[in-house]
Parts: sequence; structure tokens; C-alpha cells
Amino acid sequence: MLTSKIFIVKNFLDYYELYSSTENAVEKFDKNLQNKICRFCNQTDQSKFNSIPHIIPELFGKNKVTSNFECDDCNKKFQKYENDAATMIQHYLSLLGLKTKKGIPTFQSSKKKDESSTKLKAEGNQRYFNFSTNLNDFEYHGEQNKLTVRFRTRKFSPYSVYKVLFKVGISLLKENDILENKHYLELINSENPILNGIQFFTVYRYMLKTIYFKQPKAFLYRAKNVLIAKNEIPEYTLVIQFANIVIQLFLPISKNNDDTHNKENGLVLELFPSFLYDDINQITNIEIFQMNLAETAKVSITDEIVMYYDKKERVE
Repeated sequence: MLTSKIFIVKNFLDYYELYSSTENAVEKFDKNLQNKICRFCNQTDQSKFNSIPHIIPELFGKNKVTSNFECDDCNKKFQKYENDAATMIQHYLSLLGLKTKKGIPTFQSSKKKDESSTKLKAEGNQRYFNFSTNLNDFEYHGEQNKLTVRFRTRKFSPYSVYKVLFKVGISLLKENDILENKHYLELINSENPILNGIQFFTVYRYMLKTIYFKQPKAFLYRAKNVLIAKNEIPEYTLVIQFANIVIQLFLPISKNNDDTHNKENGLVLELFPSFLYDDINQITNIEIFQMNLAETAKVSITDEIVMYYDKKERVE
């Protein structure tokens, strides 16, 4: 059985090189383009390519990176999963006032029956909190002009989030590499997690403290070597940047590397150094959050975010 080691390398690019990204995507959706084939289900009926699919969903923020390889049926199916992903991340977009396809989201926390939600609404440069009776959702430090808020998300399916992220990775693959990895399509079209290879359902998330991204971007990196000193390295790793968040997901072991796989090998997961986007002089600690996305049961997570402000106003 493979044993795993996780550490941040001195230079991520010693091990990975950029394979593709939404920054260098040149193809745009063209309704009149003929001979389209859906990358996710092999649909070829040209009358079923009317929706405008985004390589990086607009739940991460408005963007114009579209494709011609997703049919209407798959677009509709993945939108269902995107609702769960939006629930998991909407508080980041609300805090920064970033627009999605449906505008700037208003955050509403999870709540029990007969309780009120904590709410956050962005209007221009102002942020309006309504904690109602949820006194445990915040800590106010007046002398420091500091507010600590605990964002309790509504429930979402982690596996649906996995599918949304995995789909971005598949979308950034070149056609010949998709043909070599048909098990990717089997996995993303499965209603439940399946083991048809070596999968990595853990997502790694870093919250930036000093900057944020106005538009979402996605980068797919490819390992320069998939076997180093009897340690296997996943061929592809996906990095998504949005709001003040950097997310990393390793794609399943590629079928291109079957000949290097040995159960006696170790497994090394090289983490993208997201913290380098921050001003290191202004941060005191580096925390990388891990979450298992193989769960199909709905869950809620709590994010604790510290904010500093110039002034506060009470709104009746």
C-alpha cells in the first residue's frame, strides 16, 4: 500500500511545471461551431450545445473563460453540484463584495428550526452584519478595532464540491491526455465516490491575509517526474484562485503512469506555496486547511475570520 508524505517544497516549480490555465485559454463558446463533442458524456447531437459553459464556474466569480465541449445536459447536471460549492464559499465573496453570475452573494449561516441566521450583505464598500441572537458567531475587540466572525455555512455535499473542482481540472486537460484517462470521466459521472484507480479526495485551502483576486483563475500543473527515489508524485495538480482563497486538488493517478506504480513506493504530495502571494511581513502564521471531499452526506463547516476596520456604524 502506498504511504503518503505531505510537505511544502522549497520551490514547487522544481517538481511541477504549468501545463495549462484559464489565463492562456483562447477558445471561446461559439454557438455556430459544428462537430462539437461533449468531453464529459460524448454527446454529439449539435442541437444540445446551446448553454454557455464556463471552464471555471461563475460561482467563484464572474469570468469570461468558456468552452465548446460541454453539452446542455452536462451543464445542467453540474449546476446542481455547483450549488453545493457556492454554499461552501459564499462568505468569502460576500466579504470582498465580488460578483458571481447572480451578483454579490448574501451570506446566511446555518440555523436550526425557529432560529435566525447570521447574515452578511455587501453594499458598495460597506459590509452589514446581522448576528441576531447568535452571540457566539462573533467576538468584538473595540480597542483593537478588530472583529472575529465565525461563519457557519449551510449544509452542502463535499462530494459535489469535489466534482466541481475535478471538472475544472478535466476541462484544462488536452484531448490526448483525456483519452489516456477515461477513468477520470467514469469517476466524475458517478453519483458516489468510486475507487477505479488512486484518487485524492482531500482538498487543500489557504486563506490569504493581505491580498485578494478580483477574478477567479485556474492553473493545472504537471509533474516533471512522477517517480523520484521510489516516491510517486501525482501527474496533475489543480490550483484555483478566487477571492482571498487558493485551493489545491490532486487529480487521480494518471493511467500514463501505470508502469511506474508499485505498492512498495511512497507517495509525495507537493503543496503549492499559496502563502507566497501574501506579504510575509504582515502575517504571523501559515495555516493550510484540509477537507475530505469523498463524503456524500451533507455537512456544515465553520470558518473563523479576523477583520480590522476603521469605523463601525449601528444600523437599526
